[in-house]
Order: sequence, then structure tokens, then C-alpha cells
Amino acid sequence: MLFNLIQISWSEMISLFNFVSIVVGFLALGDFLIRFKRPRHIKIFFSLFLFSLLFLDCLLWLEVSFQVLVAWSPIINFGIWVTGLFTLSILTVGRISRWVWWSSALIFLLNCYNYSVLLDLDGVVFDRRSIFMLRGPDSFSFVQLGRYGQRIILLISIIKLARVIFSIQAVRNLYWMRLKRWLTIMITVATVVIFCNNIVAIWVFKTPYFFEFSLCVYVFFCLSTFLLVFYRPEFLNNHNVSKLDFKRYMRAIDLQLTDANFFVPFFQDMYYLNSGATIDHFCKQYGIVEFDQFNEQIIQRYQMSFSQLINQKRIEYFVSLAKDPNYAYYSIEALAKESGFNSRTALYKPFKKFHGGTPIDLIHALSK
Repeated sequence: MLFNLIQISWSEMISLFNFVSIVVGFLALGDFLIRFKRPRHIKIFFSLFLFSLLFLDCLLWLEVSFQVLVAWSPIINFGIWVTGLFTLSILTVGRISRWVWWSSALIFLLNCYNYSVLLDLDGVVFDRRSIFMLRGPDSFSFVQLGRYGQRIILLISIIKLARVIFSIQAVRNLYWMRLKRWLTIMITVATVVIFCNNIVAIWVFKTPYFFEFSLCVYVFFCLSTFLLVFYRPEFLNNHNVSKLDFKRYMRAIDLQLTDANFFVPFFQDMYYLNSGATIDHFCKQYGIVEFDQFNEQIIQRYQMSFSQLINQKRIEYFVSLAKDPNYAYYSIEALAKESGFNSRTALYKPFKKFHGGTPIDLIHALSK
């Protein structure tokens, strides 16, 4: 009687955490899709990773049948482990390494083998617990062989990427230290889950709680990952480049904004009035090599990108010209070009963002 009550309470508690994980997962996926801009390949891989975790979470919460889980297993495993490994490789070394491609290919092939074996059992009726019982040391040895093969390859890949992270000594680089801390937590969670789901599960298998234990491991993995998405380093959201050179973060000392490299040329010399002003042009003109760190310094200091800062200063200059009696007879297009905009059309969107209304409204208000 007591055992049945404990089992029921555990089941209800796990179901509750499963539901909470799903809600947090939807919020995390939405937050990532909205706030993370570029590079697109990171956005695609990590979004697929989160979606696969969320999909698995939903299947477990809906208590689908063994056959449904088997049917979706290739896509789910590929989405979680392969895209997760791709994302981790890009965030660690800046690209998908060749050995990561090979590891992912082996994981995918072993997963297809497992799928083909389990597909032969389609005519057999299994309850929901059967998908977890396949992990027992005394049953389905061929399925276990493929499954453990996947996990060993995955664990070796994660350990290899972790060694790369810990081998980089860039203690004075604030951005790399934040990224390193975040990646370390993510790798630790994945390693603990793999260990519990494969090693600890061997001892738990003989107990009445094996099914609940396996379900807890999956829910913990999903919920922990979703929460980590919210606590990703802020600077990852602010990039507007097609490719991140993370090696630059790893080796460079933090760049500091000074009078020589930014404040005097940008504000005093009014660089923003240059119609061809871009961050690339500015960095080349003033000898700034650490492009990404310069952009991050701007974002951290002004809470906007370099291009947005340019438009803000141009709008301020436009407003000052509009109030100056010497420019009273200038057209809006002429004032826009004096302020660094290439055309009148290019003026409207930044004006609405940084001032409000339209330039015509401003001119009419000043003429009264």
C-alpha cells in the first residue's frame, strides 16, 4: 500500500515537472528565435536541438505508445545529439570540425540500425514502459550494442570539445570567460545525463523505480537545457555577422574604447556624418583589428550596435540643423544629406526610432 502511494506521488510529481519543462521549453525556444539574430547556421542548429528536446518532452508527457516513440526515434536522436554536437563544436572552435562530422555520421548510422531492429517489433504489443526496459542488461543485446555505441562516441566527442575549452587560457577576456562558463555547465549537464542514463541505469534496472528514474533523467536534461538558454551570454544575441570567429575571443585581451580609437574620431570629428560610415570602414580607418570586441564594447556601453549609434547621432544632428535659423530654407532631403543620410527615405525609419513622429512633423512644429 505504501509502495503504491509512493509510486503514484512520484509519477504525479514527474508528470508535473514534465509539464513545467514543456512550458519553459516553449518560452526558451521563442526567446532564442526572437533575440538571437546571426550567424544563421548556429541559429538553425541550436533551434533544431531545442525543438527536438521539446518534442521528446511532449511525447513523454502525452504518454504515447512504444510504437510512436520508435517511429520518431531517428528524428529525435538526430535532432538532439547530432545538432547539439554541431552547435557545441561551432561555439567551441568556431566551426564544425571534421571529426565532429565523422562522429555525427557514426551516431546517425547506429541510430538507423537501432531503428531497423526496433521496427521489426512493430507487430508486438508493448506498453509505454517497454521503451525504457530495452536498456536492461539482459534484454535486446543488439539494440543495446548500437545504443551504447552512440553514447560512447557522443561522450568521447563531448570530452574532446571540453578539453579544447579548458586548454584555452584567456583569463583577461571577459567574453570568453562568460562563454566558457556557460559551455562548461552545458557540457556537465549532458555528461551527467549520459552517465545516469547508461551507467547508473544498470543498477537501477532491478528496482521498481527504473521507469521513473529514466523519465526523471530525460526531464532533468530537457528542463536544465531550456533554463540554460535563458542564461546564455548576452553578447551572443548581439552579433550581426554571418560568421563568429570565436578564436578571436579566445586569444585576445579585452579591447578598450579610448579617445584615440573611438571617442575623438566618432564624436568630436563627427565620423557619423560620413555617408559611407560603417563599422568595417571605421575599424580599418583607425587601425582596430579586434572587430568583434570593438562592436561588443559599443553594445555594452551604449546598449545598441555601432550602426544604430550612427543613426542616433545623425538624428540628433538633423534635429539641431532643423532648429538652426541658418538652415531654415533647407529641404528635408538636403538636411538629411547634411546629416549623413544618403536620401530622404533613409531618414524616416531612424527618425521614428530615435525621435518619434516624422521629419515633416518636426519642421511644422518648429515653423509655428
